Amino acid sequence: MPTFPPLFGFGFSHLSMLGWLAAAAAPILIHLWSRRNYHEAPWAAMRWLVAAARRQRRRLRFEQWLLLAVRTGLIVLVVVAVAGPYTDRPHVGFDAAGRIHRMLLLDGSYSMAAADGDTTRFARAKAIARQIVGQARQGDCFSLILMASPPEAVVKIPSVARAEVLDTLDQLQPVDTSFDLPAALQAAEKTLETARREQPELARHELYFLSDMQQAGWSPRLAKGSRDAFRNRARRLSASAAMVVIDVGQPPVDNLAVTRLDTLQPSSTARQPVRLQATVENFGRQARKGQAVELWIDGRRIEQRQVDLPPGAEAAVEFSYQFSTAGDHVAEVRIEGDDLEVDNRRRLVLPLREKLRVLCVDGHPSGKPFGGAADYLAVALRPESNGLANDGIDVDTVAESALVERDLGAYDSVVLCHVAQFTTSEARVLDDYLRGGGSLVFFLGPGVLGQRYNRELLRPGQDGIALLPARIGEPAPDGAYFINPLQYKHPMVAAFRGRPRAGLTTTPIGRYMKLELPRTAHGRVVLAVGKDPLVVEQPVHNGRVVLVATSADTSWNALPVGAAYVPLVQELIRWSVGSRQHQRNVPVGQPLVVPAVPEPGETLATVQLPNGRTREIRCRREGDRGMLRFQQTNAAGLYRVRLGPPVERSYTFAVNPDTTESDLAPIAPESLRRDVWPDVPLQWHTGWDAQSSPALAPAASTAGLVGSLLYAALAMLLLDSLLAWRFGYRTE
Repeated sequence: MPTFPPLFGFGFSHLSMLGWLAAAAAPILIHLWSRRNYHEAPWAAMRWLVAAARRQRRRLRFEQWLLLAVRTGLIVLVVVAVAGPYTDRPHVGFDAAGRIHRMLLLDGSYSMAAADGDTTRFARAKAIARQIVGQARQGDCFSLILMASPPEAVVKIPSVARAEVLDTLDQLQPVDTSFDLPAALQAAEKTLETARREQPELARHELYFLSDMQQAGWSPRLAKGSRDAFRNRARRLSASAAMVVIDVGQPPVDNLAVTRLDTLQPSSTARQPVRLQATVENFGRQARKGQAVELWIDGRRIEQRQVDLPPGAEAAVEFSYQFSTAGDHVAEVRIEGDDLEVDNRRRLVLPLREKLRVLCVDGHPSGKPFGGAADYLAVALRPESNGLANDGIDVDTVAESALVERDLGAYDSVVLCHVAQFTTSEARVLDDYLRGGGSLVFFLGPGVLGQRYNRELLRPGQDGIALLPARIGEPAPDGAYFINPLQYKHPMVAAFRGRPRAGLTTTPIGRYMKLELPRTAHGRVVLAVGKDPLVVEQPVHNGRVVLVATSADTSWNALPVGAAYVPLVQELIRWSVGSRQHQRNVPVGQPLVVPAVPEPGETLATVQLPNGRTREIRCRREGDRGMLRFQQTNAAGLYRVRLGPPVERSYTFAVNPDTTESDLAPIAPESLRRDVWPDVPLQWHTGWDAQSSPALAPAASTAGLVGSLLYAALAMLLLDSLLAWRFGYRTE
């Protein structure tokens, strides 16, 4: 049942302007100031004049008080008009006093594509919007906003061209993004300000929210400051415009969704089978038994599994597949059986290589076997050199003096072992390498100057280079420390979970350097020693950095001669390199980034969209290298980027929807009024007809009152001039 506002309310848009009412005292003060003090002195010639003045005193006093009242009232009327008074009252039919501005806000998030029979929710919203436009009076104007993430002001300046507004409305389609209510209100407020500025003669404003009223979107989780600003914006809008909510989410629709698709191990080569795990969730009210879940690889159906899904439950489904070639491959999981298609598929791009190339930079090279800082590490990464099977990793070892001379872009990962310090030019080389999507691993150890690291590699700011995930402190005292795996929560060490004999937690650490994470750090602690971080990782630019607080050889610990060393360093390298996979799999609305593009400004790229259409863009420079960024990713699916001359390359990206939008549970009207928009008057409808017209909507009418007050002030001004002339003439 709709609730109705009070029959009448009154307020001011600019309450602070009422302070100028003090100026109304100016005529009175001038009048009092003008009164002359006099001393009586009898004079025979004046007695006749005094007698005559007494006879006209009442008339003169009346005339003076009348002029004073007119001039004071003139000031009051002008000040009150500038303060912007308004009345809240129900209107019957259209206000004949002026034109009406109707702002249509259509929910364009992907939940609006849910179908009820042959009609989607978005189609129903457009049909109602057409009715609202069709019922309008000639001369009324319209704005149109598509509420998505981000919202789009399709018709920003109010338009009286009804046919053009209807044509624009017909062309609108929902996008695959989520619903952002705070951003939609901000866009509505800007559009309303534009309407007032461009067309101040508008007498009335009305806001129509056409949405499926999804709980996830209409009950945003905001911090206290943001929540207060959000509610204050809603109150400001309701003070100057009628707010009508039209729920097109009836009847309720059940939904299934593939909410996640991940690899269970950081596989980056085609030599290992890829283990995939998909998560399927039932957001409906009915149980789904034997729900089919299919695995597709590069467009071919490979395997099908079945799961049982109770209402509100989720299930994990695992697949395994062995790729035969390197390159970009697409894994896709599909389900069927509901009325919302966009979240029934989830894709994962796997950029597989034949081998990983790793560059080890040795800060203390030695001609003796296992005498250098990187010797143990090189053997662990290339076990075939020690009689073990090749695991798809090629390793090059160089001295630190060769760091600047090497083309780091040819390597998937660069490991720096016991490098004492870095110059500014070396720091720039490493920063440029991370912008290109590479991964850096720092092993500390004897001779490392922590303060030099902090000075060159941890300088946040516009011109600084900030690569380290933590600040390096002083070395801890010598002792026998043991690794704390932190419950094996980080995927880098997940393979050690349930294997206490692997030696990870029983091998002693003799020494390490203290690491301090900044309060605003985005890094994660992988392993610790007691409460001190031992291994910290963090994404930086388009790559990833791993900082290990102890040595890569036996100078500070016994790990290199233990059983855990080989799997630990291999998982570390594979996981850090696997960050490139994340660059190829992004949420809807996030840009596609292709780093390390040569000749920016000259390289032409062709982007093939999920619908088969193509767009051409040019690369631009970021830092010391070219970058390609493509922003228009509002549709889920596969995007294929092909670089033209002078370099021929191709990249595949998977863009997936935010599955918070997959929960179609609606918000109740009482919850909207109580929890989201308290003290905000609004109308709620589940349909639209002639009886649901703006006659029921509370309006804040400002233009009529302001105009009336200004007309009254003009009349007062003319009256003042007329009276002053009349009284002055009669006095003479």
